[in-house]
This record gives sequence, structure tokens and C-alpha cells, in this order.
Amino acid sequence: MDQEWPAELDPQPAELESPPSPSSTAAAATKLQKVYRSYRTRRRLADSAVIAEELWWQVLEYARLNHSTVSFFNFSKPESAISRWNRISLNASKVGQGLSKDSKALKLAFQHWIEAIDPRHRYGHNLHVYYLKWCESDAGQPFFYWLNVGDGRNVDLQECPRSLLRQQCIKYLGPQERQHYEYVPIEGKIVHKQNGELLDTSNGPKGAKWIFVMSASKNLYAGQKKKGLFHHSSFLAGGVTLAAGRFTAENGVLKSIWAYSGHYKPSEENLNNFLTFLKENGVDLDEVQIRSSSNEDYYDESKEDQVEKEAESAVLPKLTHVEVPAETEKSLSAEPAEPSEVEAGAEVGEAKGTYKRTLSGGLQSPRADVPKKSILERIKSKREARSYQLGNQLSLKWCTGAGPRIGCVADYPVELRTQALELVNLSPRLPPTPNSCRLFGSCLSPTSVVSHGESKFSGDTVVDEV
Repeated sequence: MDQEWPAELDPQPAELESPPSPSSTAAAATKLQKVYRSYRTRRRLADSAVIAEELWWQVLEYARLNHSTVSFFNFSKPESAISRWNRISLNASKVGQGLSKDSKALKLAFQHWIEAIDPRHRYGHNLHVYYLKWCESDAGQPFFYWLNVGDGRNVDLQECPRSLLRQQCIKYLGPQERQHYEYVPIEGKIVHKQNGELLDTSNGPKGAKWIFVMSASKNLYAGQKKKGLFHHSSFLAGGVTLAAGRFTAENGVLKSIWAYSGHYKPSEENLNNFLTFLKENGVDLDEVQIRSSSNEDYYDESKEDQVEKEAESAVLPKLTHVEVPAETEKSLSAEPAEPSEVEAGAEVGEAKGTYKRTLSGGLQSPRADVPKKSILERIKSKREARSYQLGNQLSLKWCTGAGPRIGCVADYPVELRTQALELVNLSPRLPPTPNSCRLFGSCLSPTSVVSHGESKFSGDTVVDEV
């Protein structure tokens, strides 16, 4: 006998869902865009905190060196012995950073000491030409005062034109920028510490030279040399090294090592220290061409420098619209040197164009003009309350844009905050009205909380991605 199948168990046709209306689709898309833009803005605000810290390091270094080399000098008021010793210790610390970790580390060659203590870090070879001229004079003025604002401010030497002296300023990396140039030996190959890419010096312009230094802590830094801009002294900001030179590599495998550095002049012992470091980390040196430096190498390099100076001096006089007038240089003893509008615009454009969440890595930004009062106020606040300092973090994790990274930005001078925001494309479009200033300030306040639904920067006040 056939059993009857229950009707409720019969397969029912699927219910047909009505298609979403155009209005609901548009609303969903709008909400998605708002959530994304809010997330993007918070991430960029967090990134601006890292950039602000790097800019602060640059401003503080400039202010200290400017005081110790130029602005301390006063004809009418003799300098006290305590002030003189403080200046000497500060200047000496620039070329002796790291000696406490290894007393045998290399210091900068004497010719390049003045490069390290120069607030603008003008190329040591060029400064030395003017230093010799200063030694011949009888002005009774310190060298940097004489060169920048004193009797030698109008001196223009044929061996190194003043325009070339201004143009060639060596980039000194800050503590965070330095991390973007660090490499480590892994399984016999040289690998970038942050992104894991294998070192390959063949990628790049033809004839490019790759230079390296090893710090007193045995950290390896490497990068492409750029004449008059990026040299061995750039990596450690003029500090000491255990080894320095040039090398070539393909897919992480070293091909040649040359212990040559005009800034540090490494010896055979320094080269051996570097080779020992590589062997201890599994690098095979059997197929590597190794060459130590000699006096002839440095003599040949000096001849190349002279040829390049003569070639550049034939072109630089045409760029008179970029040069700073002599009258303007008189104010440099009290205020930081500002780049020309042409140079500043080019540097900001380059920094924005290359911003791909590398933060301050290789940041070539114009120095922000921060008043002395603002610098002293932040130093005082750092001593009294350190809760929002990048150097002494809160226990919270940096996992969200609403975390301590955004809050700590308010601790920096407004000039640095503005520049840091511009470099991450968060520059306000609206003119500076009282309302927009309050909005701008509240966004950087440590106590302000950015909601997850929307950003305090709306689409009308934030520059979109380029």
C-alpha cells in the first residue's frame, strides 16, 4: 500500500526577491565611500605623526647647531667659559656619536668635521675651500659666522662658487629615516630589513655607485650615492662607523667590495671587520672581489671633484634667480635657512609624489620655519608630561587611527603639524577662517575622538589622492 507523502515536505519554489531600488543602491555606495574615506583619513593622520617626529628631529638639530656655530657670537658680549665648553661638547658629539659602543670606530675625516657641525650640512669639500680662505683672513670672527653673516658673506671663490656651496647640502638621515636604508645578511644574501627585497645594485641608472656603512651596533646601511646630496656621512648623520665603502650585488649576492670612503677613509682593519661580520652571517666571500683603498684612490677622487666643480660652475651662474641675496643671509644667525620657492616647491612635489606609505623614508622636505618660542615650549612640555611623546608611548597599540598616534600630533608646533599633513595630502582646501582653524585644531587634539562613521575631514576640505 502506497503511503501518502506529506504535503508540507514537498519542495517549495524559492521566493523571488525584488531587485534593490536605485535609491538604496546609491545609499549603500555612499555609505561605503564614507567608511573608506574615514578610514583613509585616519590612517593618514596617523602617518602624519611619524612624519612630524622626523621633521621635529630636523628642526631641533638645526636649532642646536645654529646656536653652537653662528648665533652664539656677539661682538659686544664676550662668551662665558661654560657656554664655550657646552658648544664644544655639542659639536664634538656630532662626529663622535657611537664611540661609547666601540672605541675603534671610524670618525669623520677632519676635512668633513665642519660638514657635520654646519646647520645646513653643506658638502665638506666645498666648505673646506672657504675654511682655508677664512684661515688667511684676520676678521676675528668664528668660521660659520664669518661665512654666513660676517665679513665673508660676500666671498665667492672660483674653486667653489657660492652658488655651488649653497646647492650641495648633504642629506643627514634621522633615526626613523635611517631604517629605510637598513639591510641584513640572511642565508648568505643581503636583504632589505623592512620589505625583504634582495639587494641588486644593477637596478638603476648606469654607472650609479652604491655605498654602505656599518654602525657601531653592527647595523648595515646601504644606498645609492648622489653627488653633493647623499654620501657616507648621510646614513649615521655624521656619526662613527665600523666600516664604510662601496659594493655591488646581484639578487642579494655580493660581487665586489671596495673599502673606499672619502668621508671616513677606512683602513685595512675596518675592511677586515666588515668581512668578518659577513662571514659570521653566512655570506660566502670566495667569489667576491675585494679591494682596499689607497692614497691614490683619494687623489683620483679629488681630481674628479675638481672636474665636476668646474663643469657645474659653468652652469650654476645662470641660476641667479635661485640664489639668496646677501642682505637676506644676515638674518640667518637667528632664523633657520629657508629654501627658495623653486627649491621648496620641487622638494614638496617630489615628497608627495613618492608617498606610498613609506612614511618618512628618504623624506626630502623643506625645513619648517619653527619659531624659537615654539621649540622651547615643546621641550618644556616634553619634560613635564611625556604621555603623548613618540619616544615614550602609551600602553595602547597603534592599531587604529583613533589611537595615540593621532593624539600625540598636537604636541608638535603648528608649523610641523601643517607640513606633515601636507606631505600626506591632508592639506585643507578652505581659506584659514576661524571656523576652519577650530576644525583643524580639534582634529589634532589628543582628547578629540574620531568617530568610526565619518571623518572630521570631509570630502570638501581634504585633498584627494593624487
